[in-house]
Amino acid sequence: MPEVKLKNITKKFKDGVVALHDVSLTVRDRDYVVLLGPSGCGKTSLLKSIAGIYAPTEGSVLIGGRNVTPLPIEDRNIGMMFQNYALFPHLTAEGNASYGPKIRELPKEKIRQIARQMLQLAKFPLDRAGARPSELSGGMQQRVALARALASQSSLLLLDEPLSALDAKIGEELRHDLRALVKKLGLTAIHVTHNQEEAMSTADMIVVMSKGGIMQADTPEKVYFEPNCLFVADFVGEANFFEGEIVRAKKKFAVRFLGKEFDLSGSDRSRLSKNAPRVVVMIRPEKMAITKKKPEHRNFVEAKIEVRRFLGEKIRYELVADGQAVVSKRLGFGKSFKKDDLVFVSFDPENAMLFDYPEEKFEKIVGRQTS
Repeated sequence: MPEVKLKNITKKFKDGVVALHDVSLTVRDRDYVVLLGPSGCGKTSLLKSIAGIYAPTEGSVLIGGRNVTPLPIEDRNIGMMFQNYALFPHLTAEGNASYGPKIRELPKEKIRQIARQMLQLAKFPLDRAGARPSELSGGMQQRVALARALASQSSLLLLDEPLSALDAKIGEELRHDLRALVKKLGLTAIHVTHNQEEAMSTADMIVVMSKGGIMQADTPEKVYFEPNCLFVADFVGEANFFEGEIVRAKKKFAVRFLGKEFDLSGSDRSRLSKNAPRVVVMIRPEKMAITKKKPEHRNFVEAKIEVRRFLGEKIRYELVADGQAVVSKRLGFGKSFKKDDLVFVSFDPENAMLFDYPEEKFEKIVGRQTS
């Protein structure tokens, strides 16, 4: 079974663009890993370097302990799913799923057996096996593409934005099927996406990328709740960011923001430099409570609800406190509030995370939060 190791991968194109810079990563055998990041961050370039579509300018790719850097894609023993399905339009669903076994020149009956078995595993109805891609929905075409990738009988599956062309309902169903199938067959999967919900629901490990490098590689829970830098905190999920000033560093640690002093004794300060007077306070919206009654503890601020959005399972509130925007999310049942309500917003210190104040970058983050 393949463990994938990337050692100091750099990819420079002829026009001078550096897509990847000194990237090292280990993908454990049988893990489902998702490469996540904004457009142009290098995630697809990294996947193509693993596949052999791109040759790295520097560094090496090891699959199952074997250095495959000089090998073309057909000699790397991988299965691959593409964003645009890349099905052969003149072949039937079964014909597309048969492609890999045919290339390996297996006996005719064995080819048919593998193709139909993989179509079944991909939950494609066998009574449609004779249909051509043009006669199938997008969801069905992607299931054929999955069956074709599985029919290669590789234990390494690479997926390049495999669900982005599907509507939300079908995409949600297929991503759960994908993960279940990868785990059932004991495969190693590396999946590129820009969809954070897709990444959270499928991955054992999320690799967050920016500007050709890896910012954080960890479990979905740690990437969300324990981001290692402001970029990850800002990019993954939604967050409130406040510019703060440390007013007391000993005994009861306190920071001033939103026009008042807050007790942050129990906050996560592990990312702070020792002598950093200015900080960024990050709190997730679901950790910001809203009440009509004044809280008993100190960590609250008065606010006005500017926008109320019902999102089904939750309600999103946009509030203004001391001239700054604050976002809160609550479950979509139980106590609700209205636009223009005057309320108290509060949080527990342990739900606050502190970062060093980045002089040149923070305005971009704060700009979305101020009104």
